[in-house]
Amino acid sequence: MKLNIKHFIIIFWFVSFSIGAQDGTKLIAWKPIPEANGYQIQIKEKTGKVVIDKKIETPFHSIEELPSGVYLVRTAPLNLFKKPAVWSAWKDLEVIISEPPKVVIEDEKPIILPKSESKEEKTISNITIEGEHFLDATKVDLTKKEESLPILSKEVKSPERIDLKVDTTDAKTGPYDLTVTNPYQKPKVVTNFVKVEDPKHNSGTDSNDESKSSLSLTTKDNSGIKKTKVSVPKGKPFRDFTYEEMLAFLESDVAINCKNTKVPALTLSECHKTYVILNFSSEDNLSVFEFYKLISENESDRTSAYLYFSKNCSPKFRPAFERMELQWKNRINLDPDERQSLLQELTKFRSCSR
Repeated sequence: MKLNIKHFIIIFWFVSFSIGAQDGTKLIAWKPIPEANGYQIQIKEKTGKVVIDKKIETPFHSIEELPSGVYLVRTAPLNLFKKPAVWSAWKDLEVIISEPPKVVIEDEKPIILPKSESKEEKTISNITIEGEHFLDATKVDLTKKEESLPILSKEVKSPERIDLKVDTTDAKTGPYDLTVTNPYQKPKVVTNFVKVEDPKHNSGTDSNDESKSSLSLTTKDNSGIKKTKVSVPKGKPFRDFTYEEMLAFLESDVAINCKNTKVPALTLSECHKTYVILNFSSEDNLSVFEFYKLISENESDRTSAYLYFSKNCSPKFRPAFERMELQWKNRINLDPDERQSLLQELTKFRSCSR
């Protein structure tokens, strides 16, 4: 169950409590218990450190002082002696910041989405949305008037990128607007973001896959957010790639004959139905795989990659260094334990000389 809070801060809490707010204050609240002589609330970090342990009179409590992060929470009604009668089970509590989403300003033509020549054959298209302040809770729609494109999956790759899989099999042709909405924020609308065309109108190539060796990325200038292209450099060592160039390489290095994994093709040795065998025969292969972990959604993978690159930093693997610096810049989105690990390894990385 998703628990809400007003004014810029959103809390997702998977328990039978509710969230409210008064005058912009962050509150955690629960259903009052008859005959209770007050309540006791405890909130602790994932490490076990208790950060809030208070006896209160009301079935709600301000958590204004809590920074973004993942916590555990429990409450208990108090008896006549002001002692906890019974504790609830510890439940997950995540505090994150919700800001107005930003989307890349499209100077180019709409992304062309093809329709299938046969209704018996489904047409699935991949779309990448770039911008800022994307959350797991970000809502995405592709609509025109009363029509909407079915979104089969939405994957928030980072606060700057969302990947969609869209079914255009039965879609009506024409342009569709993109609407991106964060909880308690005004929607961001990009008109004519995509266009569905009949097979006879498109050239047979997906304009969203403009080049197997290039990547669109977000940049800023005085006029706002814009999209530029980064190509995979030829003859350049991986360690000297920029962060954006390495992302472009990973976009192009897809294991076509191994659809059950997103691991870079360079690092694959064998592909089987339920598992793959990796190829670490060279330092390049291992470093590319560790970079793949560095941009993973899995915290353990990222933490492991921080350690790898801080230890194997002579010569520096530039794309990893730039990624870790970016992670530190956006550290408010990280768990406290990961922030600590990132700071520790990034400090070592910064002081490492070629």
